[in-house]
Parts: sequence; structure tokens; C-alpha cells
Amino acid sequence: MTKALSETQLAFWRDHGYHPGSRVIPAADAAAALAAIDDWSTRTGRSPKTLRGKAHLLLKVLSDLVRHPAVLDVIEDVIGPDILCLESGFFWKDARDPGWVSWHQDNTYLKLDPSVSVANWLALTDSHEDNGAMRVIPGTHALGTLPIKLFENADNMLKISREVDPASIGKTVDFSTAVSLELEPGEMSLHSNGIIHGSQPNNSDRRRIGWACVYAPPHVRSLAEGPSLATLCRGEDKYRNFEHEPEPREDFDPLAVAAYDKAMSGAMGIYKSA
Repeated sequence: MTKALSETQLAFWRDHGYHPGSRVIPAADAAAALAAIDDWSTRTGRSPKTLRGKAHLLLKVLSDLVRHPAVLDVIEDVIGPDILCLESGFFWKDARDPGWVSWHQDNTYLKLDPSVSVANWLALTDSHEDNGAMRVIPGTHALGTLPIKLFENADNMLKISREVDPASIGKTVDFSTAVSLELEPGEMSLHSNGIIHGSQPNNSDRRRIGWACVYAPPHVRSLAEGPSLATLCRGEDKYRNFEHEPEPREDFDPLAVAAYDKAMSGAMGIYKSA
């Protein structure tokens, strides 16, 4: 028996590699979380765009979102009752923001073996096509890891640009089939780590803010160099392929910050320049 998704929604997930979205928290709760982030930004003078990689170790409100029972119920329906959070951060676009995300597959960055994980995208504002909603290419999760090309672009929100290379895949992928995952505040979409996805700039006068996390079952392991840390959010971890992260008791809890710094010395270091 599922906890949050219907059997029809799960079948769609398996066939297409994404869940287009459903409500997990009230819009008022999404607004309250965003207000807490805005308050932190105002007090510190730091941009929320810097909160990438392991942001749930830095701010208590983000740690609570990572562990939110309604979020985890959806994740459990997809990967099972034992849940690790490997990564978290904002994809934050201000009004008229030129930031965009190139077409990519998450496991190009995650380097998980086996390549089993799911990313959620929780909308804290509305996310529509005009303000740069995430887009996916349905069914591409079944193609395996595709060839990539590396490039530099200051507006690309990925810290290392590993774009799926159209020249190498020919007609294997039809980019014209891209679907925009339009969400309202408090709604959440899911995408497989193998699906091709990206987003366009925000051409509107509204902010477009999404909180994204990567969840995986404990039997996966990271092939990336350096320390591998994860937060055990639900269930148990019989494999211990990842060092467990502490739950922060407050913003910038010293123990959690130490775990953050350790993670940033490894594969998460791509976010240091954010």
C-alpha cells in the first residue's frame, strides 16, 4: 500500500521518469519557510543562492524540510522505507533572473552505484513556464548515462556544466518533447537521476524559488572521490556506505557545520564557489 502517491501516479513515474507534482505542504507553510530564509538573508547579507550542496546542515528550517513527513511519504513510495538525503539546496531565480540550467542527468554529478536516487523539487513560490520552471524529457531515464560535453557559462546555475551532448546522441533524444513541471507553492515534483532535465531563465517579474533534495536508499554508494556523508531521514541504514550527518539543533550548529565542511572537502566541493 502506498503512503502518498496513487498506483496510477507510481506507474507514470516508472514509465516516464518523473512525477509532475502534487501538494505536500500547505501554501502557508511554504510561505513561512521562504520568509525564514528571507529573514536570514536580510540579517546576514548572504544570498540564498549560496545555499547549495548540503544546505540542510546549515539552517534549521531547511533541516526540517528535508525531514518533513509529507515529503518523506512521497519519497518512500518511490524508493522504499529507508531513506538517506545526499544533497540539498536552492534553485533560486529572482525576477528577470538570467540564470538557467543546461540539459543534464543528475548521476553525471552524483556518481552513484547503482544509479538509484530521486530528486524532489518543492516549490516555495509558483513555478511556471514564464518564470523558468524545470523541464524534463519524458522517458529519458531509461537511456542510461549519456555522453556529455563540458562548457563555461556564467549564467548556468550548475557549478560544473556537464551538458548532455546533442551531437553525440543524434536522434536518440527528442528535445521537442520537453515538459514544464508547473507547480504552486507547497507542491512538489520528483525526477529520476537519469532523466534529462533543465530550465530556462526567469522572464517574469516574479521570483521562482525551488528547494531541491536528492534522496537514495542506503544500499547505494558514491563513486566520487572524498568523504561521503548523508542524513538518515527515515528507516534504518544496514549498509553504512555513507557517514551519517547530525541533525542541527539550531542555525549553524557547530556539529552540523563540521559535517558540512567535511562533505565540502569531497564531491560536494563543486558548490564552494557559490
